[in-house]
Amino acid sequence: MKTKSMNKKMVASLFALLASSISMAQVDVESNNLFTRAKTMIDSKSVVHGVDTNYVKTPHQPWQISVKSRVAQTDLQMHSVIDGASVFNGEFLDPQVKGYGDLSIAPRFMTKISTSVGVKVGYKGLSASYSFPVAGDKGKNLSLKSVSNWYSVNLRWHSFKTDNPETRFTGDFVVREDPSTEDWKGPVSLDMKDHTKLDDPIKIQTLMFDAFYIFNKKKFSYAAAYNQKTYQVRSAGSLIAGIMCYYADFKYNTDRSADFIVAMGGIGRLRQYQGNVGVGYSYNFVPFKGFLINGTFMPTISVLNRTKVNHYTSNALAVDQAHVNDPEGTDYADEYKIESAGSHSDNNRLALNFNARLSFTYSWDRYFINAHGQFNNFNYKHDSMHGHLNDWYINASVGVRL
Repeated sequence: MKTKSMNKKMVASLFALLASSISMAQVDVESNNLFTRAKTMIDSKSVVHGVDTNYVKTPHQPWQISVKSRVAQTDLQMHSVIDGASVFNGEFLDPQVKGYGDLSIAPRFMTKISTSVGVKVGYKGLSASYSFPVAGDKGKNLSLKSVSNWYSVNLRWHSFKTDNPETRFTGDFVVREDPSTEDWKGPVSLDMKDHTKLDDPIKIQTLMFDAFYIFNKKKFSYAAAYNQKTYQVRSAGSLIAGIMCYYADFKYNTDRSADFIVAMGGIGRLRQYQGNVGVGYSYNFVPFKGFLINGTFMPTISVLNRTKVNHYTSNALAVDQAHVNDPEGTDYADEYKIESAGSHSDNNRLALNFNARLSFTYSWDRYFINAHGQFNNFNYKHDSMHGHLNDWYINASVGVRL
């Protein structure tokens, strides 16, 4: 059986680039006054008020310097169901093969695990950090975070390209040995996986935002687990309630991607909008002095779940048929042409997603070690196309308080 593989290039990228910055200058007596007022304001905003000091304490040293590293990965699974005979029509494959009913095509795009290292300098609750990639993919990544004794806010934007998915094909086919007859035999079931190289990479952008309110802010400190702003000296937990918002743009609407568009049921671009609300729990476990384990889990349900797709027609099947006798590996994707067939939006059914985090911290004297990770899962569906996106990262740091 000979057919043009639906492959294209995929190099996934992650690179943790950085957060917030502060700069202060001191020049003369008047600017000294300005500096003093700014420092007083920062100090007042950074003090943790209204906590039970039997459970939560604030470090005496105001400054933090730490070396940090980050590993991360994004996993996108797409799934499309199309009429098998519309792609495999029994006219140009040898032996003659024709689709028989639905054909399921499920490409999976996984970025290489990206690794970055950097340094962070903090004064009380405020910090500036810088990281640079050392291995893995070279996509763009921007993260912003704010944590206090009563809330947590996270924003992450991620952009990458990928062109080498592992694709699973599942369906039934009929075959004939003699192309001059209509003597079809079968059906025969096919279930195979293969890495397909795309002629043009699929471009993916995601934007994730989550924020939650901490109810037990008197005895529980989320900041102790995730930015070491405080110490959790006794075990405590808190109910949390919050929102998760998600936007994703999967874009491959180029001429050279015409065969992949056919495989995806004529869809060349898909945008997903989700707004979720949820209630969960976060717990700080202190097994012994200086050691802290945090687990946070918040299931959510979507109150907004909207998909917008762009449809395209193309000459991909005709071009493939014209080149069926070409030597294996011949590149004729420049002959593909796509035309827009319009776009439309759908409101989808409620979706169940979740946000999970885990953190380990050990502090002694003025030093601390921390490792924490986060996992996000989002699902989408549009007609016969559906899938999910999983996104995770792990941060590790070693620091000193001054």
